[in-house]
Amino acid sequence: MTFLSVYKTLFKHYGPQHWWPGETAFEVMVGAVLTQNTAWTNVEKAIANLKQAGVLTAKKLLAMPTAELGALIRPAGYFNVKAKRLHNFCRWLLAQGGEAALNDFDDVALRNGLLSVNGVGPETA
Repeated sequence: MTFLSVYKTLFKHYGPQHWWPGETAFEVMVGAVLTQNTAWTNVEKAIANLKQAGVLTAKKLLAMPTAELGALIRPAGYFNVKAKRLHNFCRWLLAQGGEAALNDFDDVALRNGLLSVNGVGPETA
């Protein structure tokens, strides 16, 4: 029995566990980038700022100037670096066809694609 088959069996029986907070898949992805080298409570503040500004989509984040995005995610620390990383991720995501297109990837291809994004490492991918 493979790890994936065990996971699928458990998932079928227990369903989603919501171990990673986030209202949408995109919010989870943004949180994965923002949580690098910081406490989750700081990430929550940064995501709340993005929501309040109405910019929590790949297109809107990518359209923002780096400094403006950095100001919103400042609570997450390393905000200038993370703003660039979010731009890199959003650019990659949109180039793939958006969130829905990620379902067309097998796990290995998706992970390799994510690892090709500057600022996305093995833990984040």
